[in-house]
Amino acid sequence: MQVHFIGLGEMEMFNLAVSLHKNGDTVTGSDELFDESLKAIMQDQGLTSSGAGWFSDKISPDLDIVVLGTTVKQDNLELLKAQELGLRVVAYPDFLFELNKLKTRVVVAGSQNRSEVVSMILHVMEYNDIEVDYAVSVPNGIHLTDTNDFVVIEADDTPSSVLDTAPKFHKYQPNIALLSDIQFEENSLYTNFETYTEQYDIFVDSIVKGGSITYNDEDAEVKMRVEASENPIRKLPYVVPEYIEEDGQVFLDTPDGEMPLEISGKTALGNLAGAKWICQQMGVDEVEFYEAIAVFK
Repeated sequence: MQVHFIGLGEMEMFNLAVSLHKNGDTVTGSDELFDESLKAIMQDQGLTSSGAGWFSDKISPDLDIVVLGTTVKQDNLELLKAQELGLRVVAYPDFLFELNKLKTRVVVAGSQNRSEVVSMILHVMEYNDIEVDYAVSVPNGIHLTDTNDFVVIEADDTPSSVLDTAPKFHKYQPNIALLSDIQFEENSLYTNFETYTEQYDIFVDSIVKGGSITYNDEDAEVKMRVEASENPIRKLPYVVPEYIEEDGQVFLDTPDGEMPLEISGKTALGNLAGAKWICQQMGVDEVEFYEAIAVFK
């Protein structure tokens, strides 16, 4: 494919561009501002050559697809040129879904705790030498192949693009989902609590019929949203597991006895319980999970 990214300086956009480039696609991109840490990588990968700014001459009929970043404005020169030429313009989450529509999509959502849950899942997979694809919001956070069965996606609630303001986490149609927590912040993009929490109703209903949602049974909003959904999916609640703490060391209660952990705190332990359910649905047995999570930091 020949793909152009309008908004290449956004972390997720940059990660996806690099992944496609490594897989052999022709990739270009633009932005007004690039993080200094990305510039050397961009130059090395050949992703940009014109410096910062928007350049309408980068948009040509040869492009197969134009990917639009979250922060790009409607009057963007490159976007206007793409629309004038009748090119296919899609938001990042729509394109990510398209690239992974034949895989089992494991989507982790939540206001605050999703990143740690995803980190635990990927740690367990790596520890057990299980290859999975992933898309997470960290540098070098996207790895896509044509061979892996699973893709793990960290899904946030920011708008997809100026052309489609639906939250990103509505777009992935999970086969396996996890919802960790719902916490509204007054200075968020959403005007009120009701509007914000309704987005999670839509997320639960977007799960593929026959799929599953693993959810935090101790978060009242999460519990209410999941249990009220009429989507025909499996609902798998989790809670903070039994543990003891001695001299600052946490010991998790497991079928094989007490197991020391590197992590502590009820939030992290709750995230561990959610990650365990997800990993088991991805083929990791209980013993393999505990062995791996014991050394997670």
